[in-house]
Amino acid sequence: MTRRFLAIFAGALLLAVGFSAVPVVAAEPLHLKVGIRGGIDEQIWEVAAKVGKTYGLEIETVVFAGTFSPNEALNSGELAADAFQHIPFFRDQVKQRGYKLAVVGNSYLSPLAFYSKKYKSLRDLPTGAKVGVPDDPSNESRALIVLRNEGLITLRDGFDAFNETATLADIKDNPRHLEIVEAKSVVLARSYQDVDAAAVISSFGSQVGLNAERDGIAREKRENNPNVNIIVVREQDKNAPWVPLLVKSFQSDEVRKYIETELKGILIPAF
Repeated sequence: MTRRFLAIFAGALLLAVGFSAVPVVAAEPLHLKVGIRGGIDEQIWEVAAKVGKTYGLEIETVVFAGTFSPNEALNSGELAADAFQHIPFFRDQVKQRGYKLAVVGNSYLSPLAFYSKKYKSLRDLPTGAKVGVPDDPSNESRALIVLRNEGLITLRDGFDAFNETATLADIKDNPRHLEIVEAKSVVLARSYQDVDAAAVISSFGSQVGLNAERDGIAREKRENNPNVNIIVVREQDKNAPWVPLLVKSFQSDEVRKYIETELKGILIPAF
């Protein structure tokens, strides 16, 4: 065989093995930056990074705080991947900002729940109760769906949670005349006691000691839920040989066990 043929053959072999179930350890670790939110995601990706070493990956997490979206950094090439959002949020971001990004794997479900210092059930809310919901379209929709499922409101006919989001304008009936207030998720988590009830996603609730299973007075259903969190890369990288290795690093037995034991009631594995 010529040297050129050997080089081509070796490259093809590496690509094929990279997509198999057999771990591949590169001579030099491949350094990948992954954008995440702080808190729980830092803990989980610490586990995933250890697994990633067995695949020849050096996973560096980059924590984003505030309103700046990791999608912006990913789209501009500052990151190799990000893992912080669910499908409806991703869909809205791509539609609004034209990002060239692709979903390559599921991570977990971060269930949204309502919390209250005053009531033990959403159905106990009185007429005129003040209810906080997230102000971003996708999570506001999740909160409104829970309110609908608990019988407090109805949404417009034909609403489809898998293909669209609901806003306050989509409320058809509000028989208890609830005062629904929009606020940032981080604000709702820290001040839910200032309203009669507030919807908080687990990634923010856990930062202030809230557990959806233990503390929530109403939770979204796990079944047929479109709000699974995802791992995302640039469109141009979706077929790169490192992508399935990164996904396997997260979708590992080690990560599953960590979520099910250390984060029970906060997150649910989605792989």
